[in-house]
Amino acid sequence: MNLKELAANPLLLLFFSIFIGQILGRINYKNIKLGSSGGLFAGIIISYFVTRYLLAHTSNSSILNETIIPKEIFELSLIGFIASVGLIASKNIRSTIKKNGYRFMILALTITFSGALSTWFFKSILIDGLKISVIGTYVGALTSSPGLATALEIAKRLGGNTEAMIGLGYSISYMPGVVIITVFAQILGKFHRKENGLKELANKEVEEKFKESNFNIVSFCFVCLLGVIVGQINIYLGGHIGSFSVGSTGGVLIVALGLGSIKKLGFLSFCMNKNQLSTVRDICLNMFLATVGLNYGYGAINLIQTLGVQLLLVGAATSIFSILVGGIVGRKLIKLNTIQLLGGICGAMTSTPGLAASMEAADSDDVAVYYGAAYPFALLFKIVFTNILFKI
Repeated sequence: MNLKELAANPLLLLFFSIFIGQILGRINYKNIKLGSSGGLFAGIIISYFVTRYLLAHTSNSSILNETIIPKEIFELSLIGFIASVGLIASKNIRSTIKKNGYRFMILALTITFSGALSTWFFKSILIDGLKISVIGTYVGALTSSPGLATALEIAKRLGGNTEAMIGLGYSISYMPGVVIITVFAQILGKFHRKENGLKELANKEVEEKFKESNFNIVSFCFVCLLGVIVGQINIYLGGHIGSFSVGSTGGVLIVALGLGSIKKLGFLSFCMNKNQLSTVRDICLNMFLATVGLNYGYGAINLIQTLGVQLLLVGAATSIFSILVGGIVGRKLIKLNTIQLLGGICGAMTSTPGLAASMEAADSDDVAVYYGAAYPFALLFKIVFTNILFKI
């Protein structure tokens, strides 16, 4: 096997990115470390140099239109991570929704509206050629694949090169959006560790106690299967807004939280051993983050270098503005504690890498409960605001 074949081997690149990412993730600077997110940044760097090498040593330019890691591996790792996280966090979801559901709806509305407001501002001041691409930065900066699907569906009806321009804006702004929410999670997680433990305990949701069983592959697969089906259900919103679906990720999360909260369904047990679920979660998480870096790294860096500096700045500004406004409202107005704020903001951003970074930084699985509480509201609001941005 020659060097070119090695560079094109997706499994080799995936495990190499995870390996390097784990080394990077253990570097500690002032109590802040990347953790599993190191695989994301390792994947970005490896993607860039590997793609450049392949372009220089092959006449096949179609590799630019292909993902390094197959879509099926990406989706499998993402679904496995979300299912395990949802089952771990499900013990508190009932009390969370009952007690604080409206707070997470407000937080999701605040963050998605702030992002739309920032996008509208930049859309108003940039030159005509970039106005459509700016709409793509909205769903990219807020790391929303369902939002992108909505934007592309509208763009298809408009014709011309609108779809390409939307994709350009999304591609350039997605990576800074992921990086910004990951850094934010690390900072807020560090703040959480410094807080008085009693203060957090006073705000913590009531945790239900029940007996755990060993990891059950049949029950786990049922969660994933039902979640994927639920994620494909379209809910018609009427008018020009169109339909709304939570996608595979949202469907699996909702099903995992729901079934995990009822513990058993016939012969299926969803109250599984936390340590065993955590092992599955960590394996899938590292695969997922490395895949994101490998598949998006070269494209994002190359687009930024060639024609996307303005769109990069727009996306970064939108992401930062949304998080800051959400943080202020979450802390000062609706009085969320640090763990609730971490999970709620990542859920409102619909950011799985942010969720992963938050759980590691805060050393708490409860982050996923609040992520799940904000996530469905955020998906709906993003789709609504994406439609509005096309009309104003």
